[in-house]
Amino acid sequence: MFETQKIDTFFSGENNLLDEEEKIFISRRTKVVRFFKLFLPCLTALLLGLGVVLFDFESNSDSTFSLAEEEKIYFEKFRMKNTTFEITEKDNQYSVLKAEVVEEINPNSKIYDLTMPQAQTLDKDKTMSVTADTGVYDQNKQNLNLKKNVVGNYNGTMDITTNSASYNFRDEKGFGNEQIIGKGENSYLKADKFTFDKKNSVVTLIGHVYLQKDDMELRSPDKAKMFFNESKFVSSNALVQKGKDSIKSDELVVFFKDTKNFEISKAHANGHAEIYNNGKKAFADRAVYDAEKNVMKLFSNVKIIDDSGYTASGDEGIFDNDKKIFTLKSNVFIKDKSGYTATAKKGIYDLNKKTFSLLNDVQINKDSSVIKAPKAIYFQAKDEFRLYDKVHITQEDGTAEAKSGVYYIKKNMAELENNVVLTKKGNQVRGDKAISDFTTSKSRLIAKNGRRIFGKLYESSFKKDSKDK
Repeated sequence: MFETQKIDTFFSGENNLLDEEEKIFISRRTKVVRFFKLFLPCLTALLLGLGVVLFDFESNSDSTFSLAEEEKIYFEKFRMKNTTFEITEKDNQYSVLKAEVVEEINPNSKIYDLTMPQAQTLDKDKTMSVTADTGVYDQNKQNLNLKKNVVGNYNGTMDITTNSASYNFRDEKGFGNEQIIGKGENSYLKADKFTFDKKNSVVTLIGHVYLQKDDMELRSPDKAKMFFNESKFVSSNALVQKGKDSIKSDELVVFFKDTKNFEISKAHANGHAEIYNNGKKAFADRAVYDAEKNVMKLFSNVKIIDDSGYTASGDEGIFDNDKKIFTLKSNVFIKDKSGYTATAKKGIYDLNKKTFSLLNDVQINKDSSVIKAPKAIYFQAKDEFRLYDKVHITQEDGTAEAKSGVYYIKKNMAELENNVVLTKKGNQVRGDKAISDFTTSKSRLIAKNGRRIFGKLYESSFKKDSKDK
């Protein structure tokens, strides 16, 4: 753009005085001078900048080296969004673990922090799923720890919530040490903690176990195991209550129609079984409840305690909850607070009619008096026994027989009717009615409608009685 030769000639004041070589030399020298004039300031600025960078370490703690290393470490860690892990378990079934954010805690550790994790595993044909706010997955051990708002679901039965839970995909086992609460359709459960065994499809609820379905409740202070494949619930020191009725036992095994609705099909009570129904308490060594028939069977050392004050026992008991009938079989024994006892081969208690029927070889004992009959019915409202089919009474002064009779418990006496026969020391007297007083151990005969009493007296006994007088 500028003709440097002309400019130099102009400042020298001479035109065409230099030869061509001198002109070329001057031109080159001038260019070199101009180059250094322009370059030296730039070089000075560059050196000053390098001096600040290279020598002023204290004023700047972040070196280019440290920044590079930190960036390298960051990019070596595994960090991804919307990540899915596919995990193969012992049974060759796949489990899936997803998270919105997956970030490796340390480079190459294969231990990851999870944000909003979701896990799903199969238990044969059933699905178990769980979600949480946060979690940690150890890929080396295949162990998953979940925290905050943990929600699990087994085959769509109910949602179970807790604050922490762990599951190992390799061992197929899990646990939680914080309270769990489950909610389903008309059902509810609660416990202090739990364990889960996928291989055996068992969930164990531990501590203050409570399970509710409609008006049915199950409680255990210890623990309860839920066997999902068998739809079975095994609990220790458990109490099942439905309305005012309940059953309690050392071990309670409950079979459900399905674990989704927790509708009972059968229940077995093993060890110190206690049944409460309509003011009656029943006890046995073990009991079996059939929900379809609504029948409870009791075995060994069966005992019934009534609020009125009597107890009844037998070798076996059957309670029909629909008909409200309790049947005792074999070695039936009754003891009343008034002091009488009764035995029979079979006893039937009707809770609606408030009657207790004794059948086969019935015997009632009060003090020294004994009543025997094939059949006797106790009427609770009247506090009396109706006696049927050839009644026989034995007292100190003799015997009394009739086709039927009544034993009045409060009066402590019996009235016999129909073909009454009194026997004393070989003497027999017949009449329409006899009254036996168990307090005095004496009986007297009564004739109805002007009829006469007749009988057979032995003279020897008659004379002996006369001398005694």
